[in-house]
Amino acid sequence: MNFLEILETFGVPITMCIAFGFFIWKQNKWIQDDLKKDMDEQAKRLEAIVISLINAQKKLQTDFGKELSRLEGSYRSLSNIIQKLSGNGLKKK
Repeated sequence: MNFLEILETFGVPITMCIAFGFFIWKQNKWIQDDLKKDMDEQAKRLEAIVISLINAQKKLQTDFGKELSRLEGSYRSLSNIIQKLSGNGLKKK
């Protein structure tokens, strides 16, 4: 059926309702298909970024913990050496 035949048969208001209905159908189809795929891809990309940031933070925390324990050992060693070498009351009794 031709557009002009529909217009002639049903009139302008009904033809406009059909045109708007078609527009809404096409828009919903676009939202459901293309836009949803794009949003899913963006969500996966953001999820990967967040996961990599969490992993980097955990790695930094474990590295800092190892470094801190190494520094504590060095501090204790220096403290013991100073106590043994000093003769001004720092020696343990």
